[in-house]
Amino acid sequence: MKKIIPLVILAIIMFMVPTVEAETSLTIDLTPELEFNQVWAYETYQVNVSFTEFNLSDIDFTGYSGTPVEILFEGKISWKGKGGYDFGTATTGYNYNLDDLEVNFRTSLEEHNEVFNLTLENDALDYGMKPFESVQIVFKFDAYIVMSDDPIGLKIDTKTKTVEMVDDTKVRYLEGKYSEMQDEINTVIDASGLESFNRERYQNILTAMNTSLTNGDYIEALDIWDDYNEGDREDMINGIVKSSNTEYEELESLRELQDQLSSLEQDLELLQLEYDQLENTYVALASTYNKVNQELDTVKGNLSTAITAVFLTAIGFYFLGRRSVKKEVEVENA
Repeated sequence: MKKIIPLVILAIIMFMVPTVEAETSLTIDLTPELEFNQVWAYETYQVNVSFTEFNLSDIDFTGYSGTPVEILFEGKISWKGKGGYDFGTATTGYNYNLDDLEVNFRTSLEEHNEVFNLTLENDALDYGMKPFESVQIVFKFDAYIVMSDDPIGLKIDTKTKTVEMVDDTKVRYLEGKYSEMQDEINTVIDASGLESFNRERYQNILTAMNTSLTNGDYIEALDIWDDYNEGDREDMINGIVKSSNTEYEELESLRELQDQLSSLEQDLELLQLEYDQLENTYVALASTYNKVNQELDTVKGNLSTAITAVFLTAIGFYFLGRRSVKKEVEVENA
């Protein structure tokens, strides 16, 4: 009983979950498998046009009295050239229809697919396109169910696939542009000074270009070069000028500070001379003061001695005078 309960719950869940039915759709695949959605000039590719999840019973044939007999693939392969011009901040693009190839196939209902070989016999230059322009190959197929009473029948789906064509000339062109970019960016990055310049941004651009070429993604490499050539290079030049102006302003400020420092140093030298003169004057005055003090001390000592001598002399005369007067009195009394 315990084993049955989980199975019952699982059955209930499966019953409650709605069933998703895949729709019949058309696919276009190329072999060998494409890298970065690129095809190479002068190479041969196998093109496979087929249905996924094809089920005749899922198709609504309302309005058709006949019966389905086969599948019709109506295809068109177009070569288109693309490019653009820059005028200051404006950009003008252009497109060329280079070539077209009609491909129509009828297959049985059981096979519901068609495989054919496509050889790219021309490169971009053969079509008159430059290496900096793009050549796109557009595969467009319409799929129909052919009815017994209708030569075209019911249209089931339409599919479009676009790929980019590359060739050796474009590769050499991009390698040359990478070398040009490398010389310009490294010259700026390796330059001394310019501390405010954003070196990391342009190093990243150079690294991305190198990575794209190494991986063989030439479409991305062309985009990186176009961005650099049309905007990043100008930004780099403006960045250099801006950084140079900033450093020039800082240098001028530094020169002003140096001038102020030189002026202060000269003032300090004058103050030092004045101080030395004052110090010499002070030493001279101190020496004179000491000399005068010594002389005053000598005079003071001499004066004190003189005063004492006078005082003693006066006292001596005083007593002598008294004795003289006393003798005169005694004489008169006698």
